[in-house]
Amino acid sequence: MKVTVYGAGNQKLYTEELNLPEKYGGEAPYGGSRMAMEFAQAGHEVTLAEPVRDVLEDGHWNLVEEAGVTVTDNDKEASAEADVAVLFTPFGKGTVRIAREILPELPEGAVIANTCTVSPVVLYYVLEKELKMDRTDIGVSSMHPAAVPGTPQHEHYVIGGRPTAELDIATDEQIARCAELAESTGKTAYVVPADVTSAVADMGSLVTAVALAGVLDYYYVGTQIIKAPEEMVEKQILMTLQTMASLVETSGVDGMARAMNPELLVKSAKSMHLLDEQEELDAALRKISQLNDDVMKWIEGAEVKHTDLVAAQALTGELKTVMGDRAAEGTIRRCMRKMFE
Repeated sequence: MKVTVYGAGNQKLYTEELNLPEKYGGEAPYGGSRMAMEFAQAGHEVTLAEPVRDVLEDGHWNLVEEAGVTVTDNDKEASAEADVAVLFTPFGKGTVRIAREILPELPEGAVIANTCTVSPVVLYYVLEKELKMDRTDIGVSSMHPAAVPGTPQHEHYVIGGRPTAELDIATDEQIARCAELAESTGKTAYVVPADVTSAVADMGSLVTAVALAGVLDYYYVGTQIIKAPEEMVEKQILMTLQTMASLVETSGVDGMARAMNPELLVKSAKSMHLLDEQEELDAALRKISQLNDDVMKWIEGAEVKHTDLVAAQALTGELKTVMGDRAAEGTIRRCMRKMFE
């Protein structure tokens, strides 16, 4: 398989600021350069495209080339024969720019695979015109390491499969190709809906993990201990999650925290401590109760902006009823793209 990795990874960030060798283990180079090395060592024909030479030391570049990786600073040139184009690139606009630049150059049937830089569905929406008119053969998936490549924690890849939104952004063969590439390096390939990959694989998975623990804890307490109807419990979970997400979108994390009022939240949540084994709630209460003065001043100084707290799926349903499917779909896609504009 011919593979191109875009972006070597900033080694100063990994080794000096994050101190990965001490905290996690492994050795530089980390990131996209390590991915390229492992793909080459698995027997693939690999190119690493990186225009900024000093993101790696000379010794690291030597290791990359000794692994059998071809190095170039020309993105377009690197895409000419890529069966899989992996974007280990800057978050948001940077990734979109590179994807749009290489799209015309990719060979027939190639697949673009993002990492933590953008949701594959959002990337598809941004490139939708080109993908539907000029390059209908190109697929969009993900080759998300869900850990820093080069560390022992990197034992898997998250592959973007068919989205929950039922979009045809990649063929089954293109998705399988990404999974095959991951497994060829000895990693486990997890194929999940493409529009879910960011929640379970990006750095924000910390939020997902904590939130999921809270959801499952409340679901059990609500349905099994309090004996509340399942529908009521699920609606309360939905209300909580959409309230937090909407407030962050309009008012930032500080505005969301001010609206929530940490002191009040602790007092309310304590009333839901009904079992000895609610460790997740214990940890959350302790964390929120111990916010220092600087954090509290930051929260108290925040502005809570106008926010429409509506259920997103209910809203999209109403849009389709009022506007029709095609107009509503266009509105939904524009809203998704706004996250990366």
